[in-house]
Amino acid sequence: MESITKSFVFSQPMLATWATCCILFGVSISLFGVDQGWITFVKAPSKDNTKQDIGDKDEKEETASRPDEKMDPETYKKFTDTLLQSDAAKECLNNPDEWKRVPYFWDGGKNDRSKALVPGTLHGPDRLSVEPVMFLNRDRKRFVVILHVGKRLCGHDGIVHGGVQATLFDEITARPAFWNLPRNIALTATLKVNYRRPVLADQILVFRTQLANLEGRKATVVAQLEDTKGNLLSDAESLYISPSNEKLLPDLSSHVKTIESVYPGNF
Repeated sequence: MESITKSFVFSQPMLATWATCCILFGVSISLFGVDQGWITFVKAPSKDNTKQDIGDKDEKEETASRPDEKMDPETYKKFTDTLLQSDAAKECLNNPDEWKRVPYFWDGGKNDRSKALVPGTLHGPDRLSVEPVMFLNRDRKRFVVILHVGKRLCGHDGIVHGGVQATLFDEITARPAFWNLPRNIALTATLKVNYRRPVLADQILVFRTQLANLEGRKATVVAQLEDTKGNLLSDAESLYISPSNEKLLPDLSSHVKTIESVYPGNF
């Protein structure tokens, strides 16, 4: 038996009629949906309003996430006086023949502190609340640094982040290296930190650092972090190298001498 295949071909008039029916059906459903409240039309916000809303949101988030960068002078002075009244500070102040106060952030106004990590990003309310108080020993191999660490430098809630401690060790152990290496300049080669106890936030901390070994362009520096009761919280050892390429970093010999002359002292 022969199979017969039949094909059905739409003529152009039939296609036109079918398309018109589909369009009319879609319009009818849409109008019925609007009438019944299924479909609503909302005016799109203007670009200007959208930008304004986004700007307001960013401003609110920034305000909520960052406190006022400025501390009023009276509060700042009270914080600094508290650091100077600590036992570690008194020990240095009562021995002026051996210890001399030197500024921690002093840069002669040549650098933009807002671009620097410690004097810029980490310095402010609830962080490093005020400029650390620093003392230099007569031998220029030992330093004592006293600072207040706030509540916004935590890892675990209420505990100072280990990375913040490492950053401060890197900053503070650099002092003996800078003071003793050629051209009074150096770069960090290695830094090892031993975390002994959790460091609670919102307290005064004391760093004691000294030069352990000096060999040519290399300086090994050790340091320890204590609370005001003398409890050891962590310690570190750093290796600094003074670059052989003198064009890489400037000579800071005159800068170091200027720093030593800011505060009066017996040496």
